[in-house]
Amino acid sequence: MSIKKRPIKGISYWIIDRSFRRPSDGVIERYRRVAQVQTRASAEREERDIIAFFEAHGTIAPLVRPELRPKAEPKKVEMPKKDPTWEDAVEHYTEIVAPTRKSQTWRGYEGILEGPHMKWWASMPLSKITRREIQRWDATLPKSGSGSTRRNQHIVLRSVLRAVGPTDDGEPGILISEMPRFPRLPKVGQVAVDAPDPDDVKALLTEVDDEKRLPVRSRQRRSARLAFALASYAGLRAGETRGLRVRDIKGGNIVVRVSRAMGIDEAPKSGHQRVIPIDGRLLPLLKRATEGKGPDDYVCTKIDGTPWGDTGLRQALERACKRLGISGGRYHALRHHFATALFGGGADAITVRDLLGHADLKTTQRYAHGVKARARAAIAAMASVALIMLGCGASVHDDYDNNTCDWRFLPSCVVRGEEGDACQSEAFCQDGLRCDRPSDDRRTWTCVLDD
Repeated sequence: MSIKKRPIKGISYWIIDRSFRRPSDGVIERYRRVAQVQTRASAEREERDIIAFFEAHGTIAPLVRPELRPKAEPKKVEMPKKDPTWEDAVEHYTEIVAPTRKSQTWRGYEGILEGPHMKWWASMPLSKITRREIQRWDATLPKSGSGSTRRNQHIVLRSVLRAVGPTDDGEPGILISEMPRFPRLPKVGQVAVDAPDPDDVKALLTEVDDEKRLPVRSRQRRSARLAFALASYAGLRAGETRGLRVRDIKGGNIVVRVSRAMGIDEAPKSGHQRVIPIDGRLLPLLKRATEGKGPDDYVCTKIDGTPWGDTGLRQALERACKRLGISGGRYHALRHHFATALFGGGADAITVRDLLGHADLKTTQRYAHGVKARARAAIAAMASVALIMLGCGASVHDDYDNNTCDWRFLPSCVVRGEEGDACQSEAFCQDGLRCDRPSDDRRTWTCVLDD
């Protein structure tokens, strides 16, 4: 086979370059053309057709220069034109585009391409993939859940077709001359943030092992707790924890430079580096973990000194949660704990976004909702205690959004409010005072002089 890939005007093409010696006079003829269909398999099929033509006619002149074709030839000899299929597009995407993707992203795409929903397009000519056909395919996709599965299927379909279609700047398509009109991407519902309970995080990070009786297992669990702490106190993703090196810890900061997945160090998810000040609770753990290591060594490793694998941290967390009898098991949830703790400490959304490495502020603001809910509950509890002390009233329902409040009273109460105290009825005020209830604010009742 003489199939080669060559750049033409900055774009790589499959080229068929093969020479033939005519049996009639020994003259060498050369066939050098861009393959009609730009996948290796299709180019090889096209070359086999050229060889068959030469063996039948003893020359390739009619293929190279059609004007030299003998006039007496009864039938016009042409290379068969093949309509490229979905498999041709996937092959091109796998060979040309996939190497430019992050390994973890491509792993997700590969899983979708090999999944059951993409079998709809098996052997289908690309010319048949129209808006109508895409809508028919979409009707077979799962509609339950948040919608992300359905949306991801559409994203992969678009990526494959755009890789072989014309570009926005007018560059002709490789396998298709015109892109189909895609329907709108399915909407994805907002997923609730599953930040773990602070007490569970504390139990997870303060677990004590019997290092004398089980030294090897203790070392392994200690290494895992360091990884848990990096997520809980610095907000590192699992890949960023695996890729953290000693040189990335300096000046009281952690510099997140890479994310490690499938054994490859790549840029973080956002594509940008970020700097995270080291939490005081994390500092002694990092000092112990980096002691005696060189600048290029990984900080968080297994007991054999090698970096954690893609599933190792999740499995270690699941085992720890089971031992301690606590809920959880998702490593990313520890990062949620870091985010909600920042909001709870008064950090603004921009600061939290930068520390988490989010590309979109909307993603960051999801973490603020849980903090607001807890703050409202705390304020309501405080108000209830104050009213019990002053007027023996206890809150049974607070709706801050609708500005309403329902109360029950303790009839056995003997404590009565003084002037200016909160009240709910005349029974709450001392003799000589009445309970003033302004019509414009149901939440304010005050003991005032009864004049």
